[in-house]
Parts: sequence; structure tokens; C-alpha cells
Amino acid sequence: MKAAVIDTFGATPRVTKCPDPSPATGTMVLVKVEAAALNPLDVHIASGHHRAGPPKLPYIPAIEAVGTIVAGPDQGLRVRAMAPAGLVPGVDGGLAEFLLTDRATCIPVPEELDSVAAAAIGAVGTSADLSLRKAGIQAGEAVLVLGASGPLGTAVIQLARLAGAKRVIAAGRDPERLAHVFPAADGVAVLGEIPLSEQLASLGGPVDLVVDSVWGPWAESALACLKPGGRYLNVGAAGGDGTPFHVEWLRAAQLTLIGFSATRAAPADIIASYGHVAALAAAGSLTLPTATYSLEEATRAWEAQVSSPGKKIVVIP
Repeated sequence: MKAAVIDTFGATPRVTKCPDPSPATGTMVLVKVEAAALNPLDVHIASGHHRAGPPKLPYIPAIEAVGTIVAGPDQGLRVRAMAPAGLVPGVDGGLAEFLLTDRATCIPVPEELDSVAAAAIGAVGTSADLSLRKAGIQAGEAVLVLGASGPLGTAVIQLARLAGAKRVIAAGRDPERLAHVFPAADGVAVLGEIPLSEQLASLGGPVDLVVDSVWGPWAESALACLKPGGRYLNVGAAGGDGTPFHVEWLRAAQLTLIGFSATRAAPADIIASYGHVAALAAAGSLTLPTATYSLEEATRAWEAQVSSPGKKIVVIP
């Protein structure tokens, strides 16, 4: 089969011919890949710096894909499949024509949802949904979303709105990208020299919940945007880690810090969440800007993912 392979830490994948996966036995299924989504996690794993340790080289990346089961249980079923590519020695991912994985990782895809959209809303959709649930979002609340112009932030904005948030403010580093997010949000704030709290003064004031995938030098500014008793939900650190802040703020305002990582989510919760966001996507209530590439363009697709394109990158074999 044709696949994109990582054979050097930190390098882009190269497209080559690989042996077909082993025959499906027991609970294993062979999936004919129709669309594979790339995620920041894929790039992090390939760098060799993931906390699980460096991957065994060479391997095929991409932890999630959508396709049809062609061997093993439930042949003919179209599914969203996951594989711990690079995290478990000998396990390959979806950046190939075929993917061998456990049936338990596969979730049926609604007939109305095309494979590209089904792949695009996978990891980011479930992460946005499960993290907002963990934060206990309530109807009528005000929400500030950091990293709003990326796929995860875009999903958070839409799901917060669907959960009944009365005010959603989008914050990001790129004003041009934020302009495209604005129709789904009530206002935008730029992560720059002007403190977020000052910008929010003209956008309705403090918020009940901050959802942050950036952290870095903007975490302290975002904490100052919370109402007394507010919650700060961190789902990533695209802007860097190790940022200091005044812990007295937490005590004085009785704030709650919440961390979320999809890698710690229970499989049953991921299955239920994907079913939820896939149904929303099929109904047109959840949409993500997507850029598609052929498998032959896998190197370009990977480079686009590394550049934080603001779109969900999907590769079509």
C-alpha cells in the first residue's frame, strides 16, 4: 500500500510503498482509509519529545482516520477509527491507504456526514465537547476562548453557543483570522500588548469561563478576565508553558483552575462525545474550516499542520 512514513525525529513524512497491514484477526479490523486528520499531537509525537517517549522508527503517523471496514468484524461499516500511532511500538496510523486497528476504537459515522468532515471534527470536536462538559458550562454564561482562530477554538465557540452561552468572546494572536471567527462570536480580542481585561471592558466585561488552548504569556491576562467564582479551563499550551501568575488572584476571587486532556478521557466518553458532535456536524450545526490534501501531498499537509494554519488539515488517500 501507499503510505506516508516518519523515519527521522522531527522530519516531515515521506510518501512510499509499504507492506499491507497484517490480516485482521480477533477484534482487529482493517479499515480502507477515506480521510485522515492531522493534529498537533501527531507533530509532537513525531518530534520525539512526547511524554510517552520517542516513537519507534519508522512508523506511519496520524492518530485518527475515517474509512470503511473491509476485513474483520462489521465489514462494510464506515467508521471513525483511532490508533496510538507512534505511542505504541509497532502501531501505525491513518496516513496510509489502509489502517489496522481494534474494533473498539471505531465509532460509526452518520450516513449524512462525508468522510472529510467526519475526520475533521474527530479529535477537536470531542476535545471541545468533553472539556466544556468538565468545566460545567451553563446556559446564560459568558465565555472567553483563547486560541479561537484554530480548529479547537472554533469548535469550542460553536459548542459553547449551542450549550446556551449568552456571550462568547474570541481571542487570538492573528487579527485577520479572528475576523473570520467573528460571525460565530459576540466580539474579538487580540492577544497582544493591550490587556484582555481592558479589551473586554467594551465587550460586556468579565466572563464566567475562560477556555484556553494557548497559555504562555497570556494566561495571567486571561485570569484577570474572570468574574468572582469563575472557572479557568486549560486545554493546551500553544504559546508555551511555565507561565507565572499571582496565586493570590485565585484565592481573592475564589477561582477554579481546570485541566483537560483527551488522552485521559474514558473510551466510553469519547464514543458518546463523537456521536454527539458527528450528529451536530451532520445537521450543519458544527462546521470547521478544512484544507484537504492527497496522500501524495502528505509532506505539504504535514508542513501546513506545523505552521498552525487555522484550518483542520485532512489527507485523502
